Amino acid sequence: MKRFKVLLCFILSALCTTLCCCTPESQSLTAGYSRSDAVPEYNFYSDEEITPENYAEFAESYMDFSASLLVNASEDESCVLSPLSLYTALCMTSNGASGKTLKELERVLGQDLSISEINTFIHYLNSRVKALNNEDGYVNTTNSLWLRDEYSVKSQFLQTIVNYYDAEVFRENLDSDGAHKINSWINKNTEGEIKDMVANLSADTAAVLINTLLFNDQWVTPYGSENISSGVFYGTKGEEQADFMTSNEMLLEANDAKGFVKSYKNTPCKFVAILPNEDISLEEYVSSLSGAKLEKLFESASGVSRCEAHIPQFELRTKLSLTDIVKSMGAELMLSGEANFDSLTMSEGLFVSDLLQESFLKLTPEGTEAGSASAVVMKDSASPSEGFETLTFNRPFLFMVVENEYSLPLFIGTVQNIN
Repeated sequence: MKRFKVLLCFILSALCTTLCCCTPESQSLTAGYSRSDAVPEYNFYSDEEITPENYAEFAESYMDFSASLLVNASEDESCVLSPLSLYTALCMTSNGASGKTLKELERVLGQDLSISEINTFIHYLNSRVKALNNEDGYVNTTNSLWLRDEYSVKSQFLQTIVNYYDAEVFRENLDSDGAHKINSWINKNTEGEIKDMVANLSADTAAVLINTLLFNDQWVTPYGSENISSGVFYGTKGEEQADFMTSNEMLLEANDAKGFVKSYKNTPCKFVAILPNEDISLEEYVSSLSGAKLEKLFESASGVSRCEAHIPQFELRTKLSLTDIVKSMGAELMLSGEANFDSLTMSEGLFVSDLLQESFLKLTPEGTEAGSASAVVMKDSASPSEGFETLTFNRPFLFMVVENEYSLPLFIGTVQNIN
């Protein structure tokens, strides 16, 4: 009997230790929302035309967004960015914007397209790139919204980001522990590649919107050992030894650059490399980029013209704030005290305080692995309340019953005594 009591005490002690050490789960609001039947589900194996109407217009604006992002972010350093990750995070944010703030964001994201149209198009794009996912090759994109405890948010906004972005929604104390939980979510959804993107959050953080994007696929034609040789890469910081991979690929050609296209095995994606002419620096070439210029270059791929391409193996990782970059792309109001996010919350003073992105890409003889996480950090200009004021109606008071639109009293009176 004594041994049984000792064993029971040990089990209870271990259970208490486990419960004390566990970090409580973030409060999820997603369960209260499900995707509306009005949001299309696409069958990419069907022979029927399923591309949304005016999708070509969206494609042009998205290409412009991508070119503009690189033009504004490019410096004399290697970098890797994800236009899709940033675009998706900004689209979610735009659904909470109103007035001039919304118009400005729509112009940056879609030129003449409305946010409702953009929702449909980006939902189609994300569905398409994931349609052929399997264990050997995949594109995974995930979204989440993290709200400060007690912060008011409109139901329609939550429904929209669940409908079109499959977003998970959490309530959390957005402090250092909240930042840890957000980073854990990012780490999980990037398979451990992106760990500590969001630093400690300040007391006035009201919301954080997150997108993660993960890509992993093999080449249709991998590089064998006989296709790999040592060579010199002449970079801006001098000469470097590199392992170059050689293959015969489809040629891209313009008057100021040439490039090649190499296909992946599983996903509906391809790799593209572009080399400016020798008399044009990469900086000059990038500064001249536009969506139309990229489209024209891609259209030069005839399937007939080929090239022998030699490209070095490389691995890049870039972590930066995109706040000034996105501002230079034309989205200024959302980053200022004049921001209008009436479609997200009934509280005043909400604005975007920071835009963060961390991305990586690894190019190997077998294929490509890449990923990105983007965060839109939102604050409110009014400091959060430390507590609620207590009102005790224990003395004479006035009361009214009013209508909603103009607060016109239907009944009005005073209470001087209860009995």
